[in-house]
Order: sequence, then C-alpha cells, then structure tokens
Amino acid sequence: MKAMVRYLGHRMLADGGRGFDFSFSLAGAETALITIEASLDLFTGPDRIAIQEGAGICYETLKSRVEADSYSPPARFTLTSSDVAQYRQITKLSGKGPFR
Repeated sequence: MKAMVRYLGHRMLADGGRGFDFSFSLAGAETALITIEASLDLFTGPDRIAIQEGAGICYETLKSRVEADSYSPPARFTLTSSDVAQYRQITKLSGKGPFR
C-alpha cells in the first residue's frame, strides 16, 4: 500500500512543545491532516532533540507506523522517547537522515 506523506510545518503548542503537521493519503484515498505532538520534555535534557531534527523524526515515525500496521493513522498522536531512540538507531546504522 503506497502512502503519500508531506511535511507541512510545525507550530508551538500551549505547553511549550511542538506540533508537527503532515498531509497523509493512501493510494486512492482522501488526504488527511496528521499532527504529531512532541512534548517540551523531548526538547530538554541530555537526549534532547533539536527543533530541526523534530520534523525528520516525526516523518519517519509516521512512515514506519503506516508500514508496520497498514492503516491510516489517527489525526493526532504523541511522539515518544522510544520513537526518538528508534529513529536515532536507524540513522546511526544507515548513516543517513530521513530526507537523503
């Protein structure tokens, strides 16, 4: 099943975190807006992510959830520290970022 994912931008959330917006569609289906929320905690501390890194992590997380579950994701979900760790492990092994 072919999915089309496009990054639309990010915005600040009320709690100081970020919402990363994507358009998403499966072949032949309507395009939906998906927002992945990253809490402020993910942007602080020793394992923090950079704002610039957030879009790539969210993109890869969305893509992997669709590929693993073969379904249309919910309109909104939360990025977890496990998602960040998985992304970093994959990019470390491949030596590539998400858009290369």
